[in-house]
Amino acid sequence: MMRTYNSLIFFILFSLFPLFSYGEEFSISNENSVISELRPGQKIAIGFMDITANKDAKIINIKAKMIGRIETHSMIMDGEIMKMRKITPELVKNKKYKLKPGGNHLMLFDINRELKAGGNVNLLFTFQLRNKIITKPIKFMIK
Repeated sequence: MMRTYNSLIFFILFSLFPLFSYGEEFSISNENSVISELRPGQKIAIGFMDITANKDAKIINIKAKMIGRIETHSMIMDGEIMKMRKITPELVKNKKYKLKPGGNHLMLFDINRELKAGGNVNLLFTFQLRNKIITKPIKFMIK
């Protein structure tokens, strides 16, 4: 009887163990999330933000309704020539990653709506963690 009881307790404990073994969920915090106002006739805008994640992660995709394509770019000046290239930002656990003027930033292409100062737009970020993919919306202010 005691052996059956111990086996039952062992089974219950180890059956529930996976529910408690994953630790904290992936979370991000962001500040200074800004997208430039769209000027008349333009279909391209630029965005900036400071983002911190509680786990190591890569930003692998960014989407938004009414925006054809969103990429993260690096920018350097080579004399008087501005050079940009597409990058995949790697977030280090609890370390602030800055997308800022004159450095890494967001580029929004083929914008099919007006982006007026004072408004907001939500971008859906896709993060790759070590063993899973997670999407999270981030709200940007238009300036």
